[in-house]
Formats: sequence, structure tokens, C-alpha cells
Amino acid sequence: MSDSKEEISRRAALQRAAAAGAGLAAGSGVLASGGARQVHGSVVGPGTQDDWFTKRAYSLSGNKVLGEDGKGAIPDASLASRIYLPESAEEVSRLVKSLPPTTPIATIGGAHESSNVAMLASDNAVIFDMAKLNSIDFHRKGDELLVTVGAGVLFRPLVEAVRDHQGALPVGTGPDVGVVGYVLNGGISGYFSRRLGLLGQRVVQMTVVTATGELRVVTPADELFAAMLGAGSALAIVVDMTIRVAAESVVQGAEQRVFGFETREQAVQFSRDALRFMKAQVLPDDSVSMELVVSGAKALVVTVIFYDSFVGDTQTFIEPLMSLGTQLDLPVVDQATWSTWYEAAAALWPVINDMVGDPLVTLQHAVGTVGVPSDEILDFVSDTIVAEFPLDEAGFSIIEIRTLGGAIFEGRQLPTGNFHHLFFVDFITLYDAKNKTVVQRQGIADATKRVVDKSAEMKGLAVDFSGTHSQPDDLRTFTKASTMFGTEDAAATVVALKRKMDPTNRFRFHPFKKLL
Repeated sequence: MSDSKEEISRRAALQRAAAAGAGLAAGSGVLASGGARQVHGSVVGPGTQDDWFTKRAYSLSGNKVLGEDGKGAIPDASLASRIYLPESAEEVSRLVKSLPPTTPIATIGGAHESSNVAMLASDNAVIFDMAKLNSIDFHRKGDELLVTVGAGVLFRPLVEAVRDHQGALPVGTGPDVGVVGYVLNGGISGYFSRRLGLLGQRVVQMTVVTATGELRVVTPADELFAAMLGAGSALAIVVDMTIRVAAESVVQGAEQRVFGFETREQAVQFSRDALRFMKAQVLPDDSVSMELVVSGAKALVVTVIFYDSFVGDTQTFIEPLMSLGTQLDLPVVDQATWSTWYEAAAALWPVINDMVGDPLVTLQHAVGTVGVPSDEILDFVSDTIVAEFPLDEAGFSIIEIRTLGGAIFEGRQLPTGNFHHLFFVDFITLYDAKNKTVVQRQGIADATKRVVDKSAEMKGLAVDFSGTHSQPDDLRTFTKASTMFGTEDAAATVVALKRKMDPTNRFRFHPFKKLL
């Protein structure tokens, strides 16, 4: 039998075993290094790591599916030597201490990161899958409602739990995004951040494990605290974090309209005029926020959130957007009026859940401005990004154009470029690789890169300043540390703390790998 046939046979046998109930082996796992003591917990068995990878990886990087020498090999397993599923902070600490001090460590929370640098890791690394650290605990401190979330908690269960406590948070729109990873990489919320700030700005405490295995409770008095909230995945393992919860009444309502379009020219024209409306009516008014999504499904999704400080009629406010759709003869294919924070937070879950592939392939990039964008930049977003992004070739792809600022600028400054930007655009390439040839995949990646290249040439436009919306496995980058972390001083602080906290670079699988 040939080597390739043996490999196919081996994988088929493993898949049958997993389906029959093999999978995760609970009990004591012996670490890979010779002579290491046993530690309690769960370990993914050596015969089922590829099955684990398939179940845990949300998507694969659009760079990794291009393959080498034109072969287009698609990764279907992690390179890591061992995968652990710790069940407590103490176990994480023991595991780190029991490993040789030079062993690289990758940490997985929601497994939603676009290039999967942590999921793939390397052949000398171990992975800590934090899925079992999924507790959500509420408590009060004076008049404040606080929630402590484990490192394995995803946004869907957190949003549902916060709803049950009549609260609100500036959450991301993806239901399966890991909360802790989102915060540590500078997470951004287009819907709610103008009123509630970044989610990281609401964190009051973290339990972390350092590169030496020390278990620490970190508060704002600790020099490590601020740096963690924007660069934390490079500095330590976060086991849990405690977050201040706002009252659900901060959102008084929302309006969403979905217009269908047939030609790219229609999408460009709608975007150009809608962005003029955003600049004139939304950016100067912190009582509202707006997001325009242009999707590969031939839809233009406009969402306007009205906060508790808004005075006026919501229908009247969005009337210019409705008139714009009418002028362009765009049909309204869906519409919604929401009266609660939860309805707005959960609105896109069904859409995101439909974005699946075999495998699903992702590339993520972002651009933005620190102040009000010029008309030239708005035209560039419409005439270049909306016009040239590969929406047709990569059918799940979306362009998200958002307002930021407001409460973000008023809160604690974090080492993330997200803190400084008022206007934000991310373009996410998404497609099912199953029916794409290597040439087609390369064409999609090239089209995405052309848009990024042109964005980098546009004066006043920052590129890839967000750890949650940049592509860490790109071979080249326009991003400097000062751009990613917001300022030269913030970048210098992060670099200094990286050298102090992790001098051997154990935590090397993160979105800032090109900068630290």
C-alpha cells in the first residue's frame, strides 16, 4: 500500500473511532518530556487530534489553503505534540510548571481567530484548550453588577446570561467567538461601544498564569493589567476575567433594514451615500451608532442603535436611508425593529451560523480613521473596497463599516489601535474551499491583498490596527507596533512587559507575532 493510501486509511479509521465514542481521553496525562510527572486533567488522545482540530477550528487562514508548490494542501490537524483540556486555574498552573521551561504554549479559547496560529501551533508546542473553563458567575459590589467569565466562555452563553440579569455589554456579534480572547486582542463592538466603550475597558480583574506557571490575580494596580487588555494573549494565560455589567436600559431601541442589490455598482452607490449620512448624522451624535454591512449574498444591511440618551423619533432618523434605497430601486428584503439590548446583540447569530465550509476559509483586514473621515476616504471605501473586494468569488464575505468613538475615548486607554479610531471598516474574506481550485483560492487571496495594498497608500487611513481584525500569518504587513497598540508609548510598554513576563517567548501563537 502506498504512503498516501495508508494515510487515508489511517484517517478513516480514526474518524470511525471518534464517531464510535473514542475522542477525548479523561484521566491523567503524561507530559511529552521525558521524566515529567503526571498531572490530572484531560488530554486529547494522540489518535484523535485531527478530529479535535476539525471540531474546534472555526475556519482556516486563506493563506494556509494555498499550499506549497501549487499543491493546495489544506491543514486538517494541529502540529502540536499534546493538547490539554485543563479544568481549573490551579491545573493550568501545574501544567505550565511541569513542562520544560522552553516548551512553547498555545492557548485556545473560542477558536475563532482567523489564521488559527494557536490551533495549528508547532510540532514542539503544547496546546491548552480552555473549553472546560466555561463558568459564568454574577455578583454585586455595591451598586455594580459584575460577571466573572472563564477563559472558555463564548459570546452566546454570556449574552444570554447577561440578558437574564437585565444587563448589557459591548459584545462582539459572533456567537462562537471566545470572550477572553476577544478582549485580550483588543476586541471591538460596532453596535454598542459608543455608549459602553470597549469590552476591555469594563474589565476590573483577571486571573492569569504566567510563563513560569505563577498563578496571579491582576487588578488595575498591577502594571500588567492595562497591557493585557489589548496584547494579553502574548503576555500570559488568562484563566478568567471579571467585567462590569451595564443596565440593559442603555439601549432604548434599534432599527435594521436589509436591501437587496443586483450589481456591484448599486452597492457602491448605496455605500457612498449611506456613508455621507453616517458622517453628517451619526458620527457627531454619540446617542446613536451605525453599521453598514455589504455582503457577498447581495445584501446591504444597515443597523442603527439608539442609546438611552437619544431624543427623537427613530423612524424619522433612518428615513434618509430608506429614501436612498428607494432612489436606487433596491428592494427591502428584511426589516426589524428591536426594543432591547439582547435583540440587537443576538441579531446576526443565524447569519453567522450559516457561514460554514469544508473547510471555511478566512482572511481579515481592517482600515479606519482616528477622526472624522474625509470625503476622499469615504469615496475610497465605496469606490475601491466595496467595488473591488472579492464578494462574488468568496460568497460568504462581508465588508463591515462602523462608527466607534464616544464612550471609548472617555474610558481607560488600552494598548489597542481600536481605542483611537472613530471610523472603522473591516473586510472579511470567507468562502467554502471545497469547490475552489488552488488557482481560485490564490485569486481570492490576491484580490484581497490588492485592496489592502491600495488602502495602505490612502493618506489618513490606518491599516490593520486591530488585533481582532488583522491577518497575523501574512508574509508582509503594513502594521507597526505603534499602530497596533495605539501609540509609541503603549507599544514600548507592551514590548518591555513581553520581555519581562515571557523572556523565552513561550506564548508565541497570537495575532501580534510579527510585532513581538
